[in-house]
Amino acid sequence: MARISTFAKDLQLATAGISPENIARELAAFAKSELAKSIAEGEGSERYYRYVNGVLGAAEEMVVPPGPILYVFQWWREIIEFALQSAVERSPEKSGRYKQSWFIMTPGGVIKSFDEIPINSTVILTNNQPYSRKIDVGHMRMSVPPGIIEDVRKMVMARFGNFVTTKRTLIPLPGGYILKGHFKRGYRPYARSKLRPDTMAGAQMTYPALVMTMKVT
Repeated sequence: MARISTFAKDLQLATAGISPENIARELAAFAKSELAKSIAEGEGSERYYRYVNGVLGAAEEMVVPPGPILYVFQWWREIIEFALQSAVERSPEKSGRYKQSWFIMTPGGVIKSFDEIPINSTVILTNNQPYSRKIDVGHMRMSVPPGIIEDVRKMVMARFGNFVTTKRTLIPLPGGYILKGHFKRGYRPYARSKLRPDTMAGAQMTYPALVMTMKVT
């Protein structure tokens, strides 16, 4: 996310009264100072793309006034690591396999290197255990309350809501579990008393998932 959206105005004010030959140097110094401040205050990530007069990776000192100098922060690693850790901590204590089965994917497949995720990607947190939906919706009696994905969504929004949008949904997974169609009534009050169409024998199970997209300005 590009936090420094007001730089154009700030830089214009900062260069008032400066001789033309020194403007580029002052713009570069000002941009670096604002970048460091943003990172220190938690409004910017230490990973970012830098554009100088539209050139990716150019040094600040190469700026041709009035610029711009633009930093596009890369938040995916921080967000994903926080979401994964939150999901693990919210998982049932006795279900070691379930805790270890959280993973990150995009519509193109499973992702291992979070630093390589494009800023405009859709990023998905999910768990591929065949009982993950039962745990999440509360159809099984567990050591933790239901709603794991929704709780993780709220935690992500509380910490990174300025940078990312989130929603809970159900998704199919390649090679996902094929339902057997056996029904067991849930233990909670008002639990359903029969199979829904999407839980009949032969249907592919859908898995609770947290879908995240970056806010880009």
